[in-house]
Amino acid sequence: MKHLFSFLALVALVALCATPMHQVAMAAGDTLVVLATPPGNINVVINGDTLTGGLRAHPDRVYKLRRGNVYQVTEPIKVNGSIRIVANDTTAGIRPPVLAPGILLDNSSVDHFFNFIGKGATVEMTNLYLLSVRSDQNWLGWSDGIRINADSVKIKLRSVVFDGWSDAGIRIDAHWTKMDVQDCYFRNHQHSSSWFGGQPFMTGSPIALDTVKFINNTFFANNSYLWSIRGYDKKSIFEHNTLVYGTVNPFLTRQGSHLYIKNNLFYAMHAMGGNPDHVWGGWFLNYPDTTSSGIVQIRSKMTWQAIATTGPEVYVDSAHGVTAPMVSPVGRTLDLRNNYWYLPTALTGFYQAYNDTTTKFDSLDYQQYGLGQKGWIKRILVSPTWINEMSKKVVDSVIVAQGGTVINSGNNLNTDPGFGATVTPHLSQLIAYVHKISTGTLDSTWHYKGTSGVLYPPTWPIPENLAYTNTAMQTAGTDGFPIGDLNWFPAKKAQWLLTDVRPIETNVPDAFSLDQNYPNPFNPTTQITFTLKGNEQVSLVVYNMLGQQVRALVNGQDMAAGSYAATWDGRDDHGFQMASGAYVYRLQTKSFSMTRTMMLLK
Repeated sequence: MKHLFSFLALVALVALCATPMHQVAMAAGDTLVVLATPPGNINVVINGDTLTGGLRAHPDRVYKLRRGNVYQVTEPIKVNGSIRIVANDTTAGIRPPVLAPGILLDNSSVDHFFNFIGKGATVEMTNLYLLSVRSDQNWLGWSDGIRINADSVKIKLRSVVFDGWSDAGIRIDAHWTKMDVQDCYFRNHQHSSSWFGGQPFMTGSPIALDTVKFINNTFFANNSYLWSIRGYDKKSIFEHNTLVYGTVNPFLTRQGSHLYIKNNLFYAMHAMGGNPDHVWGGWFLNYPDTTSSGIVQIRSKMTWQAIATTGPEVYVDSAHGVTAPMVSPVGRTLDLRNNYWYLPTALTGFYQAYNDTTTKFDSLDYQQYGLGQKGWIKRILVSPTWINEMSKKVVDSVIVAQGGTVINSGNNLNTDPGFGATVTPHLSQLIAYVHKISTGTLDSTWHYKGTSGVLYPPTWPIPENLAYTNTAMQTAGTDGFPIGDLNWFPAKKAQWLLTDVRPIETNVPDAFSLDQNYPNPFNPTTQITFTLKGNEQVSLVVYNMLGQQVRALVNGQDMAAGSYAATWDGRDDHGFQMASGAYVYRLQTKSFSMTRTMMLLK
């Protein structure tokens, strides 16, 4: 009885704090709607909301930006602490708030929008469009949308579009970032004079990472590395993503410790293929494998074709908490399964035509002539594969032989998804770009502009449609859902969200946790994620503000350690729709208990 009274008292306290968001703004200033004008207002408002020393004056404030508006950024937004930036509503069909570089009096512009410098800060961005193109249609040189320069930052991105960044959409140069990126879109990350410019997610090296999740995202028309794990990683999840048109190999994960890559779609990715300059040159770190143009590349400490290669041991960094046992092969885990990839015939035909006519040779170290000896090697293009021969060796024998875990590395299929007319014509521009790289005549980007022909202001909805027609692939995921980003199949995405309780990952988490539901406020459904450190009997229950049970999402069920997602559709245990208002949800196990609030809006 005492415990019940304590819980009801907690619920009553939460009820006092459950005032609708706009009323909180009126009373306490915790929500602030930022106007798009005058130019630079967004950086003036956020940069000005600080105390002496740069700390956040209102760390719990929510900044709301107006849909349909373009916010000109005239100074980088430097944030020392936690921050939340969202669109002012979720109205369908209206373009999300756009942040674009303002043009300064000397015709210059900022080279990045956000710089997060607060150690341990929590960052949340929802329904935004970060555009690296000015109103005069010029894009920024070596630009970043987001920079993280403080350790242990937690960043949560939902429905954020990154468009046109020439260095990186997200750039991390600090340790132990925890990332949760879902339903986001990365497009046109390119640089006019560098085929290695344009990376959606890039880290420095070596940078140790906490859990990194990329789920249900789309990557379209990007140059370089899309997903960068360049240091020790606790867990790196890349699942249900769609990747279409990319120049360089999409992953920078050669020495990743804990990789989970599954149910993704790759179309005309790593279109540059491989050529001897990369295979034998050394700087690309793929040699001496003559088929090193694999989409997935995995390395380990071993000898391959008489050359010693390295594995995760290169990431030992005691100063930042990475010790030798952490990168031991015994604890290494790979889950590389059920990914679909395809090279259009126009692309493979281009390789053959180029190889038949090229007269370019490179003077390179080549094993055939003995170590340290040069040879003239014809610069041909090697068609990319799913995984190269050296990586196969690592996956199939080296890691397992040393005590690591390869959960499954099969069922990665070369299959045509069947894209439509808004996608396939752009392939010719990618091929022309690859030809310029191969011949040393690079002089422009290959941005996809849709039918409008302009990048500023951005077309909305996104002009390309990546829903595919291959019906077999629409049920081919390990979970029975379509391969790739489920957002291109809205009915399937709705079913995916409505799966009552489903495992996200079975790898044992470091701690118990109960996350804030998303979206919040919500209508008609919301998702609640939680982690179990050990095997437990679990209850996850929704209560009204009187402490009365509304819905038992999990009712005393025995569950294994892992990460889970539960969905509430706003109905009670009898199937009746609940009224608008605040509700409480509580996760209870023998070892852990936590309560959070959420808001249902009708």
